[in-house]
Amino acid sequence: MAFTSEQLRKRLSGQQWTAHNIRLNSEVTTIPGGPDLIETDLRLKALLRVFSLVFNEDLAGLRIADLGCLEGGFSLALAQRGADVVGFEARAKNLEKAQLLKDHFELSNLEFVLADVKSFSRDRFGLFDAVLALGILYHLDSPAAWLRQVSAATRKVLIVDSHFAPSDSGTLALIDPRISSLSPIEKMNHHGTAYEGRWFFEYGDNVDPEPQLWASYSNRSSFWLTKESLLLAMLHAGFDLVFEQHDYSASSYRHFSVTFPRVMLIGIKVHDA
Repeated sequence: MAFTSEQLRKRLSGQQWTAHNIRLNSEVTTIPGGPDLIETDLRLKALLRVFSLVFNEDLAGLRIADLGCLEGGFSLALAQRGADVVGFEARAKNLEKAQLLKDHFELSNLEFVLADVKSFSRDRFGLFDAVLALGILYHLDSPAAWLRQVSAATRKVLIVDSHFAPSDSGTLALIDPRISSLSPIEKMNHHGTAYEGRWFFEYGDNVDPEPQLWASYSNRSSFWLTKESLLLAMLHAGFDLVFEQHDYSASSYRHFSVTFPRVMLIGIKVHDA
C-alpha cells in the first residue's frame, strides 16, 4: 500500500535528496521545487529512445542493471515501463532513498542491492539485457578493465554517460574549475592495449567515503579516459557497435566537448551474448 503524504514527509525528513526529484504523489516530491526527473530529464529521454530502437519499444520482461543508481530515479522510470530492474548502489544513505521509491510505488520488478559497482559480474549477478553506467565510469581507477567485466554480464546494450579527459593539454585551462584538477596524460595498459587518460583526485586518505555522495567509493583517485581511449575500451570490451548519442546534448555541444567534457556512448552487441 502506497504511503500517505504524512508518512512520506516523515520518511523524507530523515533523508537529504541531492540527485533525483521524484513526484511521489500530488503533494510530495523528493526535492521540492526541482525539475521532475521522470518528466523532464534529457538523459532519461535519450536512453529511452535507445531502448525503443533496440528493443522495439517494449521493455516488458527485459532485465536491466542500473550501476551506481544513486537515489533510484532511473531504475524507477524503467521499472514503471515494465522492465525487471536491479539498481546497484554502494552508499547506504542513497540505498535508503531508493528503497523508499520501491516501497511507495510497490513495484515487484524493482530491486536495489547494496554493492560497489566493482563487484558487478555475471558470475555474481547473472546476465542482463541492458546495463546503465550513468555517471560512474569516471569514478573508477581501472575503467577499461571494468568495461570488460560489465560487458560479460551484458546481453545486448550498454549505455555509458561519463566525463572524459581532454587529450590536448592546451584545453585544460578552458574546462570547468570543478573538474580541472586532472593530471598530465598517462597510459594504462590492459589486455595488451595502452589506454590514455588523466588521473582525477577524489578525496584524501583520511576522508570517510560513505558521506561523499558525489565521489568515488573504493578508490581515492580515478582514471579518466580520453574520448578516443573510451571508444576503444568499449569496442575492446566486446560491443560490435559503439556510437555517441548527441540528441540530448547537441544544443550544448561546445559545453560538453570542451568546458565540461562529457559524452553518452552506446555499445550494442549485434549477436546476443
